Amino acid sequence: MTIAPFSILCLCLAMGTKARGGDLSFPSPAQSKASAFPLGNGHLGSLVPGKTDTSEIPIFGSPRSEKVDPSQPGSGFSGENLGSFHLDWLDADKEVTDYRRSLDLADGTVTTTFKRGGAGFTWTTFVSATDDLLVVHLRTDKPGFLGFRAKLRQGNTSAQVEDRRVLVLDGRTDRDQPFQARAWIYPMESEVTPGDGEIAVHGEGEALILVAAASEPERIAQLPERMKAHGFGGPEHPDIFRLWTTLLERHREAHRKAMANHPHDFASYLKVASAP
Repeated sequence: MTIAPFSILCLCLAMGTKARGGDLSFPSPAQSKASAFPLGNGHLGSLVPGKTDTSEIPIFGSPRSEKVDPSQPGSGFSGENLGSFHLDWLDADKEVTDYRRSLDLADGTVTTTFKRGGAGFTWTTFVSATDDLLVVHLRTDKPGFLGFRAKLRQGNTSAQVEDRRVLVLDGRTDRDQPFQARAWIYPMESEVTPGDGEIAVHGEGEALILVAAASEPERIAQLPERMKAHGFGGPEHPDIFRLWTTLLERHREAHRKAMANHPHDFASYLKVASAP
């Protein structure tokens, strides 16, 4: 699939906040890392290709940027290899229409929208500027049409399933330092189906995925308890809606504050996303 030239657009964000700058927008998924959208908070980073079949989302520690090219936004954006998160859509054989993916420079969020199988999908991703999490939110306008498999991998090493809804990956960085990555998979209403190194969600309308990676496994394992006040944790199931809206608002506020003294252009965005 060929990437068409990007367009700079002014838009109104969800929840009624007007963007002061613009966004980068493409009408098709990224076919290389160079055309994927960079996300980062200075400590954790990622590249989002927005693919509608299998989307591999790398996880970086200490992200950095060596190039500024809005036509190839992911070019030169990298960091320590902390594995990758894989999102496999279950209905990938069906035709996709009305596709659009955008990086909002003012909010530091990537939004991908498309239609497939008679349903509309909205996929929002960001690297939390406050909670050191890769946050993936999936929603469809037709309940029961959302289905996917989630995986964590580093090379040939796959994550193990823990407590049904959590993937745990133990790996080593390029500098041969140990790290751990965890992914929490939370559908809004249905239950997950754990498998061999993967967790599947079937027949859902909305789901939230949280990915953490660091050299301190104990800190990651304690994250649900630390965020209990925001809807995470509890004996059974988190308050998904509360957790999602709280994470989004906390991230937006922190990212906007970081961008306050910069023009809302791509170079300034990269500086904020990769500055420790």
